[in-house]
Amino acid sequence: MKVLMKTAKGEGNVEFKDLEPPKIKSDELLVEIKAAGICGTDLHILHDKSHYVPPVTLGHEYAGVVVEAGSDVTDFAAGDKVTSPATINCGVCHFCRIGFTNRCIDPNKRILGVARANGAFARYMAVPAKIAHKLPRDIPFEEAAIAEPAACAIHATEMVPVNMGDTVVILGPGPMGLLILQLVKLAGASQTIVTGIAADQDRMEIAKELGADHIINVEQENPTLKIKEITNDLGADVVFECSGAPPAQKQAFNIVRRRGKIGLVGLTGREINISLDKIVEGELEVKGSWGTLWTSWKLAIKLISLKKLKVKTLISATLPLEQWEKGFQLMESKDAIKVLLIP
Repeated sequence: MKVLMKTAKGEGNVEFKDLEPPKIKSDELLVEIKAAGICGTDLHILHDKSHYVPPVTLGHEYAGVVVEAGSDVTDFAAGDKVTSPATINCGVCHFCRIGFTNRCIDPNKRILGVARANGAFARYMAVPAKIAHKLPRDIPFEEAAIAEPAACAIHATEMVPVNMGDTVVILGPGPMGLLILQLVKLAGASQTIVTGIAADQDRMEIAKELGADHIINVEQENPTLKIKEITNDLGADVVFECSGAPPAQKQAFNIVRRRGKIGLVGLTGREINISLDKIVEGELEVKGSWGTLWTSWKLAIKLISLKKLKVKTLISATLPLEQWEKGFQLMESKDAIKVLLIP
C-alpha cells in the first residue's frame, strides 16, 4: 500500500512509499482509512518544527472502518466505523491513573502519525482498541475525520468553561477558533467576537456564517479599543487564544476583564514577554489546553452526529492521498481551513 512517510529528521524528507499493510496485535484493530485530515502538526513535522520519531507514516485525524479485530478485542468488530485520538497512553503513569491520559508522561509513548506508530495517511492503520471510538452510522466519514480537532476544541472549553451570557473573544479564525466559536455559542455566550488579519478574510466570513457577532481585522482596527467599546469598557469575560501568534497572546491579556478567563490553545513555538503582574492584578484565570480526554471525544462525536457542530463548513478540499503536496500547500497558504486526504 502507498503511505505518506516522514523518512528522516530535517526539513522535508516526506516521501510517498510502499509498505505492507500492518499486522495487528491481539489488542488492536486493523482500520481501513476512509478520510484523513491534514493537521498543523503534520505541517510542523514536514518543516522539522515539532516532536516526531522517524520513520513514521503521517496523519492522525481520521475516520475509517474496522477490517479486522484482534483476538482479545471484544468491543469492536469488522464493519464498525471508528476514529480515535492520536496518543496511545501508557495507562499506568500518574496522570493516566488519575484520568488525564492526554498528559501521559511515558517517554516512549506511541503517537499515531508522530512517534512509534504509523498514522492515517495510508490505506490501512493499526489502532489499539483501547483508544478507539465507535462512530454512529449517520456520520459521513469526511465529517467524522474532523472529530479529532473538534474534541481538542471541546477540551479547551472543558478547561475554560463559558457561562451563559458571557462575552467571548476568539483570537484566530482557524479550525480551532471556528470550532470553539460554535461551542461557546452552544454554551450560551451572549456575544462572540472573532479577530484575525487580512489573510484570514475568507475564514472571517465563515465565522460570520457560523454566528460571530463581531469580526475585527486587527490590521485595520485596534482590537483592545474595539472590544472595550463593545463591552462598555469592561472587557471580555473569556478569551480563547487560538492563533499561536505572539501578538495575539499579548492581546489576550489586554482585552480580558478583571477576574476574567483566558484559554491558551495555540502554540507559538517560542518564548514571549508577558508581565505576570497582569494575572496578579487582574485576578485572572489563565489555563492551557492540550489534546483531548475521553469525555472530549464522546461529546465531539455526539455534537457532530446531531449536526450541532457544523464541521462540514470547515472542509475546504478533499484530495486523493497522491495529491498530498497540493493539500499541504493549501493549508500553509491559508487557502484552506481543513483539507482531507483520501487513501
